[in-house]
Amino acid sequence: MRPGQLARHLAGLLLLVPLLAWAQGQAVVLPGAVGLTGRWFPVAGAQPRPAVLALHGCGGMLDRQGRLNELQQRYAADLNGAQMHVLALDSFTARGLRSICEFPASKRPVTLQDRRDDVAAALRWLAAQPGVDATRLVLLGWSNGAQTVLAALDASDPAVQARGVHPRAAVAHYPGCSAPLKNRHYRLQAPLLMQLGERDDWTAPGPCVALHKRLGKQAPRFELEVYPGSYHAFDSMNPVRVRGHVGSTRSGTATVGGNPAARAAARERMRQFLEEQLR
Repeated sequence: MRPGQLARHLAGLLLLVPLLAWAQGQAVVLPGAVGLTGRWFPVAGAQPRPAVLALHGCGGMLDRQGRLNELQQRYAADLNGAQMHVLALDSFTARGLRSICEFPASKRPVTLQDRRDDVAAALRWLAAQPGVDATRLVLLGWSNGAQTVLAALDASDPAVQARGVHPRAAVAHYPGCSAPLKNRHYRLQAPLLMQLGERDDWTAPGPCVALHKRLGKQAPRFELEVYPGSYHAFDSMNPVRVRGHVGSTRSGTATVGGNPAARAAARERMRQFLEEQLR
């Protein structure tokens, strides 16, 4: 490599270092007995901005190298670009876990109640941050994290009603909806956008479609998008594959992977929904 080329290469690496650091966010520890951790992506500026609480799926927030996974990084970048702060909350590391996908749903060591309590703690933390508009907080979840969103929005639960800080809106990507569907008292506390894959064989869309049919005409607003030809994790960048060691399906497997058309459509739909709800 020539001296001029080497200098340009080194300059490019120096520019890349802060970008890589930004992609991992600022490490934070939330107050409380559990010692929950997270990655904080604040937006610069004096004007108070909305903040998004991002809730990972059963596979956790971190990749095998202990870094924030690509999905969380990508969403944080998109939301920061829309002038929203982002807190990616890790419900597993402080509890000594990396994943709970391998457990049957009834035997998972971190329950939806645990994660709902995590949401309450994280919302309080967000509301106290400088530059955050505490009246415009958003819940965003994927799979098990999206089920946590549904649990945290249950207006029929006195514990949810008594929570001091409430979200303005929520987005749930491919949750399981069996529990709220079975609860005939279930109703939403805040407007919700739910996005599903038509061919999802991990968290089947049927119960969610039925829940929308029951609640869709009630307030708060409940919007549903089902993307044709799409599987679980349709918004990921990974190719479609059959995953093993899935504890919550009869076969022990599930089809997962991205659909570029659905990924782009879901991103735009979420942008429109949040723009409408956070005005």
